[in-house]
Amino acid sequence: MEGELDAVALVERYGDHLLRLCTLYLGDRMGAEDAVQETYLRALRAWPSFRGACSEETWLIRIAINICKNTLRSPWRKKRAPEEELNGLAAEGPELRDDTVARAVMELPPKYRAVVILYYYEELDSGEIAKMLGLSVSAVTMRLSRARQKLKGRLEGWYYDKT
Repeated sequence: MEGELDAVALVERYGDHLLRLCTLYLGDRMGAEDAVQETYLRALRAWPSFRGACSEETWLIRIAINICKNTLRSPWRKKRAPEEELNGLAAEGPELRDDTVARAVMELPPKYRAVVILYYYEELDSGEIAKMLGLSVSAVTMRLSRARQKLKGRLEGWYYDKT
């Protein structure tokens, strides 16, 4: 890419997209906001070395995924209250929609979670995912297949066909 980085344009163009991606990956809105902020900081620092071998969006998504992976491995992340304790603290307000599928996706191991989020939520094809994650297309396809099997087992009984 030639020219200077227009940081404001990048935030306007990809900010919401990155926030959704990070929220799905981390399962935590505040952590996702931090991850998106860190994504832009790293992008600003690395901009001079960005050669344009992929789109800006692909580049930013790859940075965001790496940050999310690092966040999930962080020892600070493990020092949180158990979910069971937090569920009892729900604030009153409008009824939330069913998040069974999202919770099942979040329970997948990170390598499966990443391909599911990129394929189903970000609507990327296997080739794009392979480039982002540094995998072969067949590895992405295999991970998607295994993730579907794991989800099928976890979601059994939740979904039924009304016809």
